[in-house]
Formats: sequence, structure tokens, C-alpha cells
Amino acid sequence: MKKKLDIKELLTLGGVLTLICVIVAGIVSTVYITTAEQIALNNAVSSDDLAIIMPEGDTIEDMTGEFEPNENITEIYKALSGSEEVGYVYKTVVVGYKPDLTVLVGVSLDGNVVAAKISQSQETPGLGSLVAEDKFISQFTNKTTEAPFEVVKASASTDQEIEAVSGATVSSFAVANAVNIAVNFHKENILGEEVAEEVKPEPTIENMKLTGDTLEEIDGEMMTFAAKSGEEITGYVVYAENPGYYPEMPITVAVGFDLATDTISNILIVNQNETAGIGDVIEEDGFSALFQGKETIPQDIQIYSGATLSSEGSYKAINKAIEYYNVTLKGGN
Repeated sequence: MKKKLDIKELLTLGGVLTLICVIVAGIVSTVYITTAEQIALNNAVSSDDLAIIMPEGDTIEDMTGEFEPNENITEIYKALSGSEEVGYVYKTVVVGYKPDLTVLVGVSLDGNVVAAKISQSQETPGLGSLVAEDKFISQFTNKTTEAPFEVVKASASTDQEIEAVSGATVSSFAVANAVNIAVNFHKENILGEEVAEEVKPEPTIENMKLTGDTLEEIDGEMMTFAAKSGEEITGYVVYAENPGYYPEMPITVAVGFDLATDTISNILIVNQNETAGIGDVIEEDGFSALFQGKETIPQDIQIYSGATLSSEGSYKAINKAIEYYNVTLKGGN
């Protein structure tokens, strides 16, 4: 004869079953979360990508939130072999011929480049898109980083030189820039090294070829400094900007005006983000020399050293400063 379960036994059995269900649910949840996290990481940097840019690593750990945001580096991962740290992987986004050129860069613990890989590109098919091909991108593999990488149009003669893809110099420079950004970030934030930042030029009486003792900022619609000899205004420096190659990153110029001769004394490129080795030629002395001693009238655009859009952007900014000088400043001292 079967024994009937009383109420107490039923409650006890129910409690045990409930406890088992809770434990199992917790285990499943933990496994799911862990798996989901790893899947998310794998989607960001696939195992195939990791095998190329950090072959010693078998897993990655997302470290992006551990660092201050960087305008070019969107994701940062620690690469592990088992539990041993072997390097870092950086996802770097730059502007090439088109926006959002994305480069994965593997950097060893000591700051050298393990390898790089293009993970996303809108570059021109058959031209800029070739930066993703092994012939170009493999030039970064197992490279030391005593100096930044530089793109050259001829054959590379040093480890730091990268031969550009023929007909795709802009895209080639962009990739090298992305790798340099990752290396500098690693050296500064992981190794604690001081990375020398480029000092932005500032106008002075001397470099603007003006006369006087001081430069004093004055009120106005455009940033303007008056060159003074005692209380007498001898000239002006007017800041102006205009887009060059990249519409979202304007070129900023400072234009000096000498009142005694009513001429342009000099121009200075104060800020620019033009393509290295191409558009940044506007910083050369030869470019500023084009304007020294010129009349304060709108300047006809000349293309300097093949940098069409950078030259045009600079000229347009300079002409804005000339117009402000003529309309607002001249005769007002």
C-alpha cells in the first residue's frame, strides 16, 4: 500500500525543487553572460583577425573603458595567451580618401608593432582599397617603433619607411597614421612614456615679420592681435579658417599686415590636419613666402606642390583675413 505524502513533506519537496531550479538558472545565466561577452568580443576582433595581428594571443579582454576617450581609437583590447598578457589590440579609425578607414593594430608589450589589418574600408576599389592587400599592409609586420612610420612613393629604404600603394598615396598615408596613433597611445598609456607632441606655432612679432614690441589681442568678429610699438599700432595679425582636404577639419591661418607698407608681412599655418606628406606642405616656408610683401588685395589661388585642396583652403582663409583687414581694421588705428 502506497504511503500518502502529507502537507509537510509536499512543502519540503517543493522547496528542494525550487532551490534546484534557482541554482540551475544561476549557472545557465552565468554561462550565458560569459558566452555573450566573449561572442561580443569575437565580433569586435574575430579569431581570424587575432591570428594575424596578435598570433600569440588566444583571447582578448576589453579595456576600452579603462582609458580616456581618444578621437581615433575606438576600441582597446588586452590580448592573452591563457592567463598571460602578450600585447594589446587597438581599433583605430581615420580618414583616408573616404571616411571611416578602420585599422586593427597589434602592439607587443614593449611597444613594437606585431601586425596591422584593415577591418573596414570605403576606399576607392582597385586603388585605395589595395591598402588592405598583403603587399602593403604586411610592411608593418614585426616592426620596431623607434620612430614614426613614414610613407614614401619610392621603395622603402629603412624599417620606418612604408612604400605607398601606387595611385593611392592618401589612403597609404592614412593607414600609416592609424598605426602611429596606436603606437603612440600604447607608449603613453601602457608603457608610461612621454610622447613628444608637435608644438603648434603661434604668431610673434618676429615670425610674422612685423615691427613693434608687443602683440595685444583686440576685440572683433575675428581673432585679431595688434602689433604695437609703445602705444602706436604698427600692424595686425588676423586669424581665419577654411576647410582644406577634409571639410570637417578646417585649416587655420594667421595673416600679418604691415600698416606702414599696407602689405602682407607673412602668413603662418596655425592648425591643419591635412594629409601628411601631401597637404601638409602648406606648412613649408616656400608656401608662406608666396604671400610676403604682397598687396592686401584678394590673392589669386595658386596650387602649391601639387596639394590642390589644401592650397585652395589656405588661400580662401587668407583672403578672409585680407577682407577683414580692409573692411574692419585698416584706417581704424
